[in-house]
Amino acid sequence: MILQRLVEYYDRLQHDEDDPVPPFGFSREKISFAIVIDPDGSKPEITDLRVEAGKKPRPRILEMPDRGGRSGTKLWPFFLWDNTGYVLGSDSKGKGKRAEAMSAEFKKLHHMMAALVDDDGLAAVCKFLDSWSPSQTTSLALWDEAIDTNLVFQIRGKKKFVHESAELRKAWLKHRGTEIVFTQGNNLLNGRSDRIAQLHPMISSVAGAQTTGAAIASFNLDAFESYGRTQTYNAPVSVEDAFRYTTALNRLLERGRRKVILGDATVVYWSSEPTPEENLLADFFAEEFVEKEKKGSAEDRSRVREIQNFINQLKQGHQAGSAVDESDAAPRFYILGLSPNASRLSIRFWFDGTVSELRRKLGQHVADMELVGQRDTDPPLTVKRIVQSTGRATSEYGNYDSDTVSPLLAGAITRAILTGGPHPSLLLGAMLNRIRADGVVRHERVAAIKACLNRNSRLQGKPLEVPVSLDLNRTDSPYITGRLFALLEKIQSDSAGGDLNATIKDRYFSAASATPATVFPRLVRLTQHHLAKLETGPKIFYERLLGEVIGKLDAFARHMPLEAQGLFAIGYYHQRQDLFRKREKEGASE
Repeated sequence: MILQRLVEYYDRLQHDEDDPVPPFGFSREKISFAIVIDPDGSKPEITDLRVEAGKKPRPRILEMPDRGGRSGTKLWPFFLWDNTGYVLGSDSKGKGKRAEAMSAEFKKLHHMMAALVDDDGLAAVCKFLDSWSPSQTTSLALWDEAIDTNLVFQIRGKKKFVHESAELRKAWLKHRGTEIVFTQGNNLLNGRSDRIAQLHPMISSVAGAQTTGAAIASFNLDAFESYGRTQTYNAPVSVEDAFRYTTALNRLLERGRRKVILGDATVVYWSSEPTPEENLLADFFAEEFVEKEKKGSAEDRSRVREIQNFINQLKQGHQAGSAVDESDAAPRFYILGLSPNASRLSIRFWFDGTVSELRRKLGQHVADMELVGQRDTDPPLTVKRIVQSTGRATSEYGNYDSDTVSPLLAGAITRAILTGGPHPSLLLGAMLNRIRADGVVRHERVAAIKACLNRNSRLQGKPLEVPVSLDLNRTDSPYITGRLFALLEKIQSDSAGGDLNATIKDRYFSAASATPATVFPRLVRLTQHHLAKLETGPKIFYERLLGEVIGKLDAFARHMPLEAQGLFAIGYYHQRQDLFRKREKEGASE
């Protein structure tokens, strides 16, 4: 299923007007320099093909003849392009005999191709290779910059590179077909008899995987094989389809707006036809935004507005209960989560549904996370921000130590969002543990706790339906106890004129949320001393509010389980937001 969808995406990318994928037998490669020669192969010089990007020039991406990847120590030159070791017989590794052998294999391949096709450019390259000596490299201008980079060939006075010849492309495809190891069999993707690839091309740019690439389909032990089949014949895919799905996946992994890193998972996504979601999903899940007002570029601010509008649309669509278009004609959306496993890739999660279904699931997540206290200047509450907030807080202002975050959490949360399943128990426990440890009760942490409780209880058939803001009619003990704690803290702070190095939250929050009966009687008694320091107006206000809150409690619990501690944190947060909101209104009226 996944490979079929990738093959379909390859077919779509072939019609991309801006940047189409290469056809079978070719690949996109990083090329830094060109060897410019005369038609007789003489007077070689190096010219720079790199493009200016940032502080240093970057290689140009060109469509080159593809011969598959290199593995181990086998000499395997590429046609009409390669690194300086193969092209010029010289590199920085200092292994003269090895470089000499590489150069000889490169020359052998090109003479063999010259015997198959009559092309002036290839003939010039062969003449150059015959007359070239590695000792000449130091006399080339730009050699110090070009060493170890990839080179192509160009005939002096010609605009095109040698490899761009139509005749050479045809000849290369014909020759490449004779090099590929295959067996005849039924293609797993369409059931038709075809040339089945022995090995699939490698997937690159997956975070944490080997730099040489990794494979989705790979079999290297007898225990993994069946029905007498060896290697990738156990997952029979045609040579052409293996090229198509790996090319499409590598293109997704190249593009920043089609790829996002979530913990140890690299996530790519695409749709059956162009959709706005293709350009927004990376920001929804992982982009870290700067504040809108004074920081960041105009592009950053534009992206903030764009993703915020998208989130608002999801929220409005969820509230309206918009129907999901499940028809076959609806655009479909695909999300693939990959994580490294030695030289292979593990599938962490896979979403296959309509765009409308995706919006419904994202809308449910947005609704679960919605919480009072989000300021207009705050960045959108992305999955990455949620995960980062499980780290140790380094300040009261939402700065967290990302080194203390579980690498598995982001992928697990994303999977829950896309499947509609429960949030991982690790998320709720991590948030509560961090709040108890560092005492930082911020919007992103409480929103995640609310999402866990709402989603998980709903799936268990016992919906809690934790509200967005303070619920004065709610009577469950953990929520009321959290409200009471926030009220006691505010009374303490006001009685001291706000001049406190630490409040009861810093000393008692952990015990108050886990074992209320051991803490609250003492805190309530101490509050009488704080009330005595207040002026008459505030004192009457707080005494009335204390009476209303305590009146909803039958008794303080001896012990509260994890879910109840989550409700305590939400009640605490709701009450604090309400108290400060009232103070702001009073200040405005004055």
